[in-house]
Amino acid sequence: MGPVMRRLVVAVALIGFATGASAADYEPSDFPTLRGSTPYVPAPPRHMNWGGFYGGGQVGYGISLMDFSKAGRSITAFDPNNAFTAPFGPVSSWADLGSDNARGASFGGFIGHNWQWDDLILGFEANYSHTKLFGSATDTQCYNTPAVTGCAGAIGLSDGNSYNATVTATAAMRITDYGTARLRAGWVNDNMLPYAMIGLAVGRAEVSRYATATGTPINPPGTGTPFTRTEGHVNTAMLVWGYSAGLGADFLIFPNVFVRAEYEFVKFLLVSDVRSQIHNGRLGMGLKF
Repeated sequence: MGPVMRRLVVAVALIGFATGASAADYEPSDFPTLRGSTPYVPAPPRHMNWGGFYGGGQVGYGISLMDFSKAGRSITAFDPNNAFTAPFGPVSSWADLGSDNARGASFGGFIGHNWQWDDLILGFEANYSHTKLFGSATDTQCYNTPAVTGCAGAIGLSDGNSYNATVTATAAMRITDYGTARLRAGWVNDNMLPYAMIGLAVGRAEVSRYATATGTPINPPGTGTPFTRTEGHVNTAMLVWGYSAGLGADFLIFPNVFVRAEYEFVKFLLVSDVRSQIHNGRLGMGLKF
């Protein structure tokens, strides 16, 4: 029994030594996995799919600043070649028009396409809004006898009578429709897609620039006829061009249905000596195809 036990002790010692030497050659991360298992490989990140075509409808509320400060210079009333109106002189020489704020609701729709790279979205969208935004500004020149503060004396017209008269210069703009073609860039955050946008804008507007003179004969007494005369350009329909920018976010509420909240700024270029811009907030709902 003695020789057998000694051989057994020596064998166990050699096995332990060899195992310890082999283990020393492994880094902690190099230990083999259990038989039949596979090494852990992290799964690639998965992002909500926002790619493809989409479309929807929207409602909003806009505030427009309309600047008429330059519009007075293009009011050509009254015709200096007309013997009756010539004494009023050129309205453009004294008309000093200001600005006005217009407010109104809007409704419309949008359609676009998104291209997606992981969590980055780039897209193109066409957006349309129908609205009623109207603003105007006026300035007045008066002619009066007896003297009234701020008025010139009574004016003599070609019929031989003197008149107390008032001339009112008016500029107005009405925006009825506008649309934007815009580029979007967004960042996918699960079921939310915040985005920024920039684009071109075109609108349909009516611009008016005119003057109205009203007069009451005062001398000689009992002669002459009260009058009202309007000259200028009234309700001239035209296209207005500009640019847009804004921020928004889409939220998926069902796999292919999303709701939207956004703010858009639209700036139109000078048209008929009138400048305008719109601040618009919107809520919408859309469908991903």
